[in-house]
Amino acid sequence: MANTERIYGEEIFFNFQEYDYDTIEQHKDLVHQIQTGELHGFIMKNVFSPAEVESLKSFVSELTDEDLMPTPSGKIFPSPFATITDTGERLDSYYDKLARLDSYKTQKGIVQTLSDRLGRFFATVGGNYSVSIPYNKIKDKAVAPGTFRLFYPGMGGLHVHCGNLFQAQSMFFYSLIKNDIDMDGQLSYFVVLQQSEEGGELTIYDMLWDKVKRKDSPENNEFVIDDDGKEIYVDTLKSFAVRPKPGDILVFSGGPIWHRVENIKGANKRITFGGFLNFSRDNKELYYWS
Repeated sequence: MANTERIYGEEIFFNFQEYDYDTIEQHKDLVHQIQTGELHGFIMKNVFSPAEVESLKSFVSELTDEDLMPTPSGKIFPSPFATITDTGERLDSYYDKLARLDSYKTQKGIVQTLSDRLGRFFATVGGNYSVSIPYNKIKDKAVAPGTFRLFYPGMGGLHVHCGNLFQAQSMFFYSLIKNDIDMDGQLSYFVVLQQSEEGGELTIYDMLWDKVKRKDSPENNEFVIDDDGKEIYVDTLKSFAVRPKPGDILVFSGGPIWHRVENIKGANKRITFGGFLNFSRDNKELYYWS
């Protein structure tokens, strides 16, 4: 049986906290606390009501094969930034999918609700920062605010990684927006729409980017390589689990902290909507994207 707590493990060695959404006005500096290292992550509980979660799940169930892009662990919509590898066909394809998401906002009220709620959420926990979605310099269009990600039982989860690693793996995409955003130490966020029956929790490792900056391949889920070239097997590290409930939003320091999503087990898919956020280089704005 899956653990019913949101944050659990023998030792919670990073500062992860839980807050109720109806107290959000009392927590307007949470993202800044992560930026300064005072906080490493937080779960805002019940940002979306059970009825809203069900409506969002219904929307996801109606997405077509034309919408959804297959991934090793399931499907995703719209296309993730990793597909942007040049200025031609792939970039156009990315924006074709993103246009479909924008179209759904006008067709489906719940998709607009998701967009509006996220904007207000980040504007609140972002405190005094101006909040927006970054623009692609070539197309002069905003990138995706987030992606729906479906993880299927028996198809795995997400390999051990940290957000800072993506800058090397997706250099072209980050080159399009890095003039605005300080990419070092980016944050991760996701909204949970459906938990898997078993598995699917986020495992947080006692390992940071300042000591470990590479893997031998993106698919390797067993070990990473430290600055001295030593292989560090993740099952030897201290870890704890974070498992937000449907309707919750998790925000955490996913750039420097190594983590992974555990294999999905049981009958239910794990369904989330999420992406990243970070500050502008002049430290005046907060951007969120995927």
